Amino acid sequence: MMDFIGKIFSNSASGLITSVGEVADKFITTTEEKNKFKLELESLLQKRDSQIEQTFRSELQAKERILVAELQQGDSYTKRARPTLVYFGLMVIFFNYCLIPLLQFAQGATQFTPFALPSEFWLAWGGVVGTWSIGRSAERVGFNNKLTKSITGNRAPSLFDHAKG
Repeated sequence: MMDFIGKIFSNSASGLITSVGEVADKFITTTEEKNKFKLELESLLQKRDSQIEQTFRSELQAKERILVAELQQGDSYTKRARPTLVYFGLMVIFFNYCLIPLLQFAQGATQFTPFALPSEFWLAWGGVVGTWSIGRSAERVGFNNKLTKSITGNRAPSLFDHAKG
């Protein structure tokens, strides 16, 4: 049973054609009708493969257009990072774990103790950065829907954007 299912769902179209051909052999009696059936089946499979290839190519072209649009946008701030919260969190971390110990060292301290950042900061900032990163990754892979756009701050280009550029 598993061998039969494996043949049907195999990557090669010939396995599927052979399996379907064997079933057709039970119902179609003449050799001419069997050959005609197999040719029509091969034609349908080729059309399906062609449609899959066209879909794949159009997805690649859409991804390419998104990347080109991102690189060509005039606002350099949004090219670097959309959420201001990401930069704010990075500044707080840099201040707390780099500048504070440096100031303590300059004052002659032997033990450096940064401020204790509250767990709410880490939860909120980590949640925002994690969600944003997952959204950007999903968007770049090709999951481009309203949810990923709301997470990453991207918006679909409008007709007016083309008139501007």
